[in-house]
Parts: sequence; structure tokens; C-alpha cells
Amino acid sequence: MHHEGDGLHTRDMTSTGKHIVDDFESLPDPEKREVLSNLLKISRDIDYPEVADQELVAAADAVFVEYDRMEQQD
Repeated sequence: MHHEGDGLHTRDMTSTGKHIVDDFESLPDPEKREVLSNLLKISRDIDYPEVADQELVAAADAVFVEYDRMEQQD
């Protein structure tokens, strides 16, 4: 299970959101792709606030840190 600070949960994520992420992580890859496809489709209609460049850089950095961590485990 993943916990806050490991790159998958954010401080602002509720316990329900964390549970969804953990459940998603436990799915086999084909099912993850199907779920993600559906989430992307339904998220098109959400009104998102504008994201600051700093936030985008921080998010990208977190993704690459997690990618590097996963690569080192292989």
C-alpha cells in the first residue's frame, strides 16, 4: 500500500481519494488501462483551476522521482 509522501498521494487527497488510488494500484495492468481511460473521459467536464508553472514543475519532478525509483527496483 502507498502512503503520503511516496509520490502517489498528495497532502490534499482525502482518505477516500487515497483508497481509490490504492485500489487502482492493486488492479492488473489491463484493468488499470480500462479504468484510466474511463476516468479521463469523465474528467473532461470538470472545471479545473489554472495551474501555476511551479505546480506543474513540482508534479513533473514527482513523476520522474517515482519513475527513477521504480527503474532502480527492476
